[in-house]
Amino acid sequence: MTNSRSAFSLVALAFLWTCCANAGAQKAGIPSTRAKQPILSLNFTNNGQHVAATVGQQIEIRLGAMAPCDPQVSSSAIRLESVALDWPPNPGLATHVYIFEAAAEGQAEVKIPITDCSNPDLPDGLTFAVTIRVRRAHDGRSTPYASRTPDQANTAPWENAWTTLQSNVLRQSFTPSLPMLTGVEVELVEANPGPVSAEVTMTLLNTGGEPMAVVAKTVPVDACRHVLFIFPYGGLRVSPGQLYSIELSGAGSLFGWKYVLGGYAYGAASFNGKPLLQDARSTFLFRTFGAR
Repeated sequence: MTNSRSAFSLVALAFLWTCCANAGAQKAGIPSTRAKQPILSLNFTNNGQHVAATVGQQIEIRLGAMAPCDPQVSSSAIRLESVALDWPPNPGLATHVYIFEAAAEGQAEVKIPITDCSNPDLPDGLTFAVTIRVRRAHDGRSTPYASRTPDQANTAPWENAWTTLQSNVLRQSFTPSLPMLTGVEVELVEANPGPVSAEVTMTLLNTGGEPMAVVAKTVPVDACRHVLFIFPYGGLRVSPGQLYSIELSGAGSLFGWKYVLGGYAYGAASFNGKPLLQDARSTFLFRTFGAR
């Protein structure tokens, strides 16, 4: 996230302004209950500790900072999935939620700079560190984290159409059938030559078009076909049968969002507030995951 963290910060600042101007409306974006998922939740009080996790478990580390810094992870036992802005955001010091997966048996030290992303080892700098031991589940199987139960999906075959994320407001509406939304996967394509990776930010909007969550991740070019964004708390409460939207943005012109003619029947694609195509119905390629 180092190269394009400003994009995530600008999105956060824009929504902070919205919160200050219309605080009452943002209450709709707060999860009414938190999913009963096996989440290992940590914060700065856990600094310096050794903790245990199970393969497949979701791990969330909440830290207050002006901007999120790149975590340093010592082994592949722990994998960073997404970084979310805790919602609704605090107008002062924002809280960022680092969402990890316990990917394999082993041990990993996770270090996250707080005061200075570029110089985390300065004597007066503040860095969060925790050692996580990942073990196999008691029954020998992985425990699914964030319940990746498939819900909505655009399964239409792609025919090489895409729209760049740069400087555009790209949205796809959808209608969930499950009461908990745990993750959203989008299909991207390398639109233009550039760096080997870039940050992509996804915003979840409620039925009134108000933000419910802001989640970002660094996406490598060689792994952009299916990009999964995980929500904090193990998921967010939604109303089945109601229309919600996902919005993508990214710094630079590296990535484009794939779309098709027709496709998903319970939502539509939009481009800067208007239909993506003026003479035909179109939809972006995506998939959602949920839980009960």
